[in-house]
Amino acid sequence: MPGQITGYFLIFVCNTFTSVRRFIVSVLVLLSFCGPILRAQDRDDFGIWQDIDVGAKLSERWTGGLWFEHRSKGDAKVLDCALVMPYLDYKLSRFIHLNYASEFIQTLNGWYITCRPSVSLYLGEGNLSFTLRELPIYTHCCADGSGKWTLRTRGKVAYSLPQTRLKPYLSCELFTARHWEKTRYYLGTSWSFGNHSTLDLFYLYYVMAGMSTQRHVLGLGYAFKI
Repeated sequence: MPGQITGYFLIFVCNTFTSVRRFIVSVLVLLSFCGPILRAQDRDDFGIWQDIDVGAKLSERWTGGLWFEHRSKGDAKVLDCALVMPYLDYKLSRFIHLNYASEFIQTLNGWYITCRPSVSLYLGEGNLSFTLRELPIYTHCCADGSGKWTLRTRGKVAYSLPQTRLKPYLSCELFTARHWEKTRYYLGTSWSFGNHSTLDLFYLYYVMAGMSTQRHVLGLGYAFKI
């Protein structure tokens, strides 16, 4: 399924550029091809995600930084997880970035460490941009030494509003291991201010295999780049 999504996404990107009308078409196509059909679920859960990204440009091609994140669930009353993630990003070309990161995650069930190599494709023209990221992630449980690989495929379409610093976007992320595990849908906007700072406000909805809970998340992020 990730391979099919990648193919559809690339074919569509090659034929779709600029204008608000095409941005809307991009959103519809992304929703059509990214993730399973949403099913009726019997109860809701609400959480708040907050993150801070502190990064620095190390050279013309290298960027490094630290990502801090706190997530809640259970109507924002219970810790979902808290994590810190150092990362390195390498600009292979104008269109392709390579990235490596490792998360140190605390949950109510214990500690986890991840290994996150990824490759991202960036395409755009004018105010319209597309991003496709393939992320194989290995998660290690510190308590019992177990681990597993998951493939995370994320597509994102964004549009920079003229004469503003706002960049609304829609994104979809598919998680698969031996089978489909969950899908996340993001709707948000970033706002750049000053020379180095960006705020990100988003709504996240996602469904998980084998669970009847319908999850809703309000997210707020802040990024500072040196």
